Amino acid sequence: MKYKLTLGRNSWLFLIDTLLLILSGVTALFVRFGWDFQEMRKYAAGVFVLIGITAVANLLNGTYKIVWRYAQPIEFLKLLRGLFIGYASTILFLHFTRIAVLPRSVGMLTFLGSYFLLFSARTMYQYLLSIRKSSGKRIGIVGAGDAGVILLNEIKRTNYGNVVVFFDDDPAKINKTIANVQVVGRIDELDKYIAELELDEILIAIPSASKEVLARISEKVDTSRVKVKTFPSISEFLTREPTIEDLRELSIQDIIGREPVKVDLSSISDYISGKVVLITGAGGSIGSEIARQVINFAPKRLLILGRGENSIYEIYNELRERNQNVEIIPIIADVTDSKFVEHIISTNHPEIIFHAAAHKHVFFMQNNLYEALRVNVIGTINLAKLSCKYGVERLVFISTDKAVNPTSYMGLSKRIAELYLLSISNDCPTRFSIVRFGNVIGSRGSVLWKFKKQIEKGGPITITDPKMKRYWMSIPEAVSLVIQAGAYANKKELYVLDMGEQIPVENVAKTLAKLMGKPDIQITYTGAVPGEKLEEELFYDYETPEPTHHPKISRVRYNNLKVKDAEIEEMVNRAMELWTQGEEHSALELIKSLLF
Repeated sequence: MKYKLTLGRNSWLFLIDTLLLILSGVTALFVRFGWDFQEMRKYAAGVFVLIGITAVANLLNGTYKIVWRYAQPIEFLKLLRGLFIGYASTILFLHFTRIAVLPRSVGMLTFLGSYFLLFSARTMYQYLLSIRKSSGKRIGIVGAGDAGVILLNEIKRTNYGNVVVFFDDDPAKINKTIANVQVVGRIDELDKYIAELELDEILIAIPSASKEVLARISEKVDTSRVKVKTFPSISEFLTREPTIEDLRELSIQDIIGREPVKVDLSSISDYISGKVVLITGAGGSIGSEIARQVINFAPKRLLILGRGENSIYEIYNELRERNQNVEIIPIIADVTDSKFVEHIISTNHPEIIFHAAAHKHVFFMQNNLYEALRVNVIGTINLAKLSCKYGVERLVFISTDKAVNPTSYMGLSKRIAELYLLSISNDCPTRFSIVRFGNVIGSRGSVLWKFKKQIEKGGPITITDPKMKRYWMSIPEAVSLVIQAGAYANKKELYVLDMGEQIPVENVAKTLAKLMGKPDIQITYTGAVPGEKLEEELFYDYETPEPTHHPKISRVRYNNLKVKDAEIEEMVNRAMELWTQGEEHSALELIKSLLF
């Protein structure tokens, strides 16, 4: 192995190491012979042969290729390897050449002493750098496990700040010291130590932390004074260790969101891999997340369709960066344009369709029944009829809990779309999956988005009623389950996702305000908005949930429908016509008649 010593810092390190080797050799002679300089001179030649060979061994060992500022235990083992190679080579060299004599005790003491001195010099160098270059930021780490130690080392490596303390609920760790940082107490004692130690940041090093644990931490920290950051889900670190760059501020999704879901990757891959997939509403919150997850299953071609040019442009570029191997075709179109949609399907031959295009705002649709029917129902009818005509394998329709006993035009339109898909003739070769779920965290234009904007402006937060509750899901969780439900479809199936318990909207608003550092922001109540319920429902009385292979997905058994798909389409078109003629009451009554 050839190694060229570079000038500069490595030259100085080589010189210092050589001086330390000499010091260890002289010390070994003194320990062995005391003040008997005559005996010391007799064996000095052997010591200097050992020093010379060890210095060369360190070069060949790659000791000076290591950046000691960031060295980990493995690098110090490499240092020991270089010194041992030097010691062993010296013994063999002197045994065969007989040019000098090196007592065994002197050789061993020189070897051990040199490792002690070289190791100490490097650790002292690291320590002095950490003192000199660490920022004034005082940090507490929650979680004294493997992730906490990795984070501590990352902070030292990047000079992110000064870790003052660990917190952990494990009694066996409390009052113990980890890498010279003490574990002082449990999570419930955070507020006490934050004030006492004047901490600036709390970093949560528990990638598998539940929402309950994160909520406890949030309760104990005044986020207007102290920043709280956490790692993403542990699933992000299956193939690598977390770094400082992975830290992000604690979000509302962490606290009221759900635990990461597991899906059957094999069954999903079986129906998506190598297929042509069309996603409608691909620029929206749900549609774009479907695209992000579907592309991981290697479809043959991915068609992303939406009306908004900018949103399709953004998701197209994001997908291109994620996967260069999948052909991605952006399409600007309206699902209600039956001729153009037929052109898209007839020329691209999609085998799987995820239908996420819809009007979703309850308040806006309450003044626009015509538009709710046009997009949410007629758009779905167009896709369903074309799927049957061109032999699409599966169509997955995104529905909502607002379709159950609807009090809004948006919910009404979604329910009629459900009924149409369920009433399609069994002669159609397409498998239809309808997936119902509730509010998603992070959706553009959602109530959380509104709260965030209000908090940023200083308030007040406006809530219609203090008793209002909603189901909440993270977008990635909802989409994972939607894609999984698509694998279960057999002809016409209705699925409902397990969304846990409904959470008061007021609690969500207060939690979000606290996370944004404004826990005392004013909340005002505006009164019920037309079309809104105080609580949502998941099933009609005549619907019976049945288990599937996934614990968070229920298949719904429903009674035979009294209307056919053609009748629904005719009545919807008639209602839209009545609406444009000013006969709004008649249009609404006609639509409602489909539900009862």
